[in-house]
Amino acid sequence: MCNIVVSDLDGTLLNSDQEVSEISKKVIKKLIEKGKKFYIATGRAYPDAKNIMESIGIKIPLISANGAVINDAEGKEIYRNNLDEKYKDIMLDIDYLRISDSIHINVYSDNRWFLTDKERKINPFEEEPEYMYEVVTPEEIRKKDITKIFYIGRHNDLLKLEKVIFDRTNGEVNVKFTHPECLEIFDINATKANAIKKLGLIDGFNDYEMLKEAKKGFIMKNAHYSLKEALPHLEIVSSNSKNGVAKKLIELYNI
Repeated sequence: MCNIVVSDLDGTLLNSDQEVSEISKKVIKKLIEKGKKFYIATGRAYPDAKNIMESIGIKIPLISANGAVINDAEGKEIYRNNLDEKYKDIMLDIDYLRISDSIHINVYSDNRWFLTDKERKINPFEEEPEYMYEVVTPEEIRKKDITKIFYIGRHNDLLKLEKVIFDRTNGEVNVKFTHPECLEIFDINATKANAIKKLGLIDGFNDYEMLKEAKKGFIMKNAHYSLKEALPHLEIVSSNSKNGVAKKLIELYNI
């Protein structure tokens, strides 16, 4: 059996209340007590992932921003892959409001979350992260090193924006839907799979590369259909609302 377990957060380890359940916390701790290594790989920013790790009561390396950032167990940043300046400028030049005025842009920079307008007509996430966004001007955004850009909007509008981004960047950035109403852009080499490799280790749409690289991968029952279609050979486990990760770990490791 594998000695390393890597889990996503949203739609995977987190339940429908956006929390790690008590049973999941106990199972993860018992897994670590057995000498297995447990890691989290998420699209969330490091401060948010850190809060969740601390709620479990463990200290582990964290992969955040879809693999663009790695912090060791003590919180020291050991890897960061920001969006190339060329593509940052291309992205910030796109007039996304021409597609729909309901789209709004979000930026992660140095573990901080920035918006250019605090009015958000669409917010698909039931609860905000424990750390809050800051509102700055578009001009200030351009001066920052950007780890990830993400757009929130209606899915059909974001599909149109996705096509514009592909055309403008020639497909040379990572463009992923992590939620039907959330389109994310980051460096072409920033993936959870690459981050896992950098650590010396081998549900969202952005988990494809990580699951493809895993020796043994599992897909949550509540995962998007496109992920299931892309990786039909992987076993589907119970949903996040029914402690699917914990139940599978109990079965695999006799916890």
